[in-house]
Amino acid sequence: MKVLTILVPVYNTEKYISRCLDSILLKEILDDIEIITVSDGSKDNSAEIIKKYQKKYPDTVILIEKENGGHGSTINVGIKKATGKYFRVLDSDDWVNSIDFIKFVKRLKKENADLVVDDYQQELIYESRSEEIFQNNLKDNKLYHFDEFDITKIEKDYFAMANSTYKTSILRKSGLKLFEKTFYVDMQYNIIPMIEIDTFRYYKLNIYRYFIGRKDQSMNLQNFVRNRDDHERVMKFLIETCVENRNKISNNKYKYIEKITFNMLYTHYAIYCIYFTDKNQASKEIKKFDKYLYDKDKVIYNLTNDINFVRINRKTNFKFLKIKNKFILKLLNIIKKIF
Repeated sequence: MKVLTILVPVYNTEKYISRCLDSILLKEILDDIEIITVSDGSKDNSAEIIKKYQKKYPDTVILIEKENGGHGSTINVGIKKATGKYFRVLDSDDWVNSIDFIKFVKRLKKENADLVVDDYQQELIYESRSEEIFQNNLKDNKLYHFDEFDITKIEKDYFAMANSTYKTSILRKSGLKLFEKTFYVDMQYNIIPMIEIDTFRYYKLNIYRYFIGRKDQSMNLQNFVRNRDDHERVMKFLIETCVENRNKISNNKYKYIEKITFNMLYTHYAIYCIYFTDKNQASKEIKKFDKYLYDKDKVIYNLTNDINFVRINRKTNFKFLKIKNKFILKLLNIIKKIF
């Protein structure tokens, strides 16, 4: 059995795929990893480039070509096909720090934790800077029991896809199946397996290099607005997962998935209250979602009152949405303590 399956979703990334694969196809660990590349209906030369790697590394590189189904569909395929003890996702426009990745795989050969987390780096290439995400409150190589762990110590509030390596058996046991043809499914990936996690270990290794800044990325502000229906679909999934599991899992696990849900809710309201320029349409849509949240679960609804611009907009029936963005931000800063 391979120790690690690396799933590489591929969609029209011929400019980046070689950088991605070269960073993980390292002679020191070739026998320990399998790389499943899933070409998700790519229309460029990505698959042809991968075939050259497959020919050179027949025991390591696998290429699956399929019709377009979105990022989530490639991960679903990868989990089904994986033979490695552990499973990790590496997007084809991203790459890894090869030196630390070798250390990571060698450590993983002796590992048995349900989840392994590490550090990663956001590469804001068009801004000529990097942002390092280190787990400064965790101890290197220490095994933690999740239900006994202080989740407030997690940097950025939760473990992201970029720094999470799950046991493949945990992913399958959790029944994880990501939405297809939908953006933001990484949030499903971040919470569903955690319901089954008992232990995790932290490696103080700075591995993942997350390329941020491409105009077609879903995290682009304009794309947040354009893809808001997808954001809402995943948002409702997270809310329903919280409600369904509130009395079924440990308090620590519940608070963890609630924290992820809250963070995504912050972004969801920001899409409408700050980013969306069509204020009349924004008001109509966010009021409908706000009613859904109120009717669905008062606990989570009340949590979002801690978000200043949400609380104030609710008190005015979202009338602030019709005020220019710069003015509203200044106004909110002035009066946020009044309400």
